[in-house]
Amino acid sequence: MKKFLLSLVLLGAAFIAKPQCQAWYNFNQDSINFYMYDQSYNNDSTMIDVINWTWSLNGMGVNYTYSTQNPVEQLSNLPAGWYWICLTIETSTACMSTQCDSIYIGGIPAPTCNAYFSYSALGSGSFDFYDQSTVTGNHSIIAWDWTFNGGSPAASSLQNPSTTFPSQNSYQVTLQILTDSGCSDTYTTWVDYFDSTQCIYYVDADIYHVTTVNGNDGAIDLTVYGGTAPYSFNWSNGATTEDVYGLSSGIYTVVINDSDSMCPSYTLTANVLEPYDSLNPVIDTLYIPAIDSCLSFVPDSFYIGQVITAGNIVSVEWIFTGAGQMATIWVDYTFSNYGSQVVVLSITCDTSRTTVTYMSYIYIHESVGIDEDEVDFNIYPVPASDILNVELMGDMEIRYVRVFNSVGEMVHVQSTIEHGINVSDLPNGMYYLTIEGAMDVMQKPFMILR
Repeated sequence: MKKFLLSLVLLGAAFIAKPQCQAWYNFNQDSINFYMYDQSYNNDSTMIDVINWTWSLNGMGVNYTYSTQNPVEQLSNLPAGWYWICLTIETSTACMSTQCDSIYIGGIPAPTCNAYFSYSALGSGSFDFYDQSTVTGNHSIIAWDWTFNGGSPAASSLQNPSTTFPSQNSYQVTLQILTDSGCSDTYTTWVDYFDSTQCIYYVDADIYHVTTVNGNDGAIDLTVYGGTAPYSFNWSNGATTEDVYGLSSGIYTVVINDSDSMCPSYTLTANVLEPYDSLNPVIDTLYIPAIDSCLSFVPDSFYIGQVITAGNIVSVEWIFTGAGQMATIWVDYTFSNYGSQVVVLSITCDTSRTTVTYMSYIYIHESVGIDEDEVDFNIYPVPASDILNVELMGDMEIRYVRVFNSVGEMVHVQSTIEHGINVSDLPNGMYYLTIEGAMDVMQKPFMILR
C-alpha cells in the first residue's frame, strides 16, 4: 500500500529546495489606468522583504517593463486584448521567485479561464493527472502544456497525461492551458511521492474510557504501522510517550513523527468518554438485592471509587461521605456485556426498614487497565490527612508518582514512594493516585478528610 501526500517542498529535476519566497500579484483597472499590485509572500509565513521588482507586460503588439513595486500603465497605451504579465522578485535573503499569468485588459469583458488539475497515485511512483480547468462563455481549451520536473516523461500535451517519478521525493508539476479565445492560464503545485513501507501509514488506537463518573483511569494505547523507529509523540496534554494513562474524559490529539525527516507527520485524535456519555450508550442495568446495613451517619454525597472485573463479575466500590465521615461498601454484580452500565445499590436500614436507592454509571472494559494483574499497591490511611503511605506488591521500577484532583488536574508529582506522599497542602476532597513505571501504570482513588 502506498501513501501520497501534498507538501510545500519543491524539488525540480535537480531536486533543489523550494524557495522561501513566492512572487504573487493582483491587478485592477479603471477608465484611465491599469494598476499592478505586488502581493508577494514567504512560504513560511514570515515577513517578506523584497528589494527588487521586475515586471513585464506584453501582448497586442506592445511590451513594457517596470522596476517599481506597484506600477501603473495608462489604458491608452494598451489596446484591448489578452496580455502576458510576469513579476520577478528578489528579497534581502537572496531568494528569487517569478509568477506569470494571462490577463485581459480593456473595457469589454472577455472570457476567462482557470487552469487546475488533480491527480491520483497508482503505486511505484506512477501518477495519473486529470485536467480540471474551467472556461467561461462558449469557449473551449485547445492546448495543454504539462511539465513534470523529474518525471518520465517530463512533458506532455495530452489533456489527461501520466508520468512516473523515480524515487521518494517532492516534484513540481505545472499545467498551462490555452483557449480558442486566446485566454491562457497556469497552475503549479508540488506532488510528494512517499512509500508506506518507509513512512507511517496507519496508527491504531485502543481507547480505554474512564470506568467511573469523573474518573481519571482512562488510557490510549497506540500501535504504529510503517515508518522508521524511533518515533516521537507529542500529545495535546503535553505527554511525549507512545501510550498515555491516567486520563480524564476529553479529546486528546497526538502528532507522530518517525526518524525519517522526509516523511510527513501523522496526526490522530481520540475521545475518552464518561460512562454516561451519549457516544457510550448504556447497554445494561445491574442490580443486586437490597443490602441490610446501616451507616453510622447520614450521607450527603456518594460516588464510585473503583471498578474491578474478574470473569463476569464486576466489583464496585461505593463510597459515602457526610458529617466529616466516610463509609465504603463493596458490591459484586454479575454482567453479561462489556461497555457502559448503570449500577444500582439499595440499602435498607432503621426500624421502619426504609430503603434508600443509589444509582451511578460505570464502564466495564474487556481488558481493564494495562498490566494491572502483574503489580498492585495498597494505600493507607484512607481517608488521608497529611501523609499517604503506599505499599507496592510486586516488582516495578517507579518513574513517576502523580496525584490528580477530581477534575483531572495534576496537583502533585514525585519519583519515589519511599517516604510516602505529603498531601498536607491539599484541600479535602476526592483524588486519584497514579504510579507509572516502564511497563505498568496503576491508579487508585483516595479521599483527603481532616
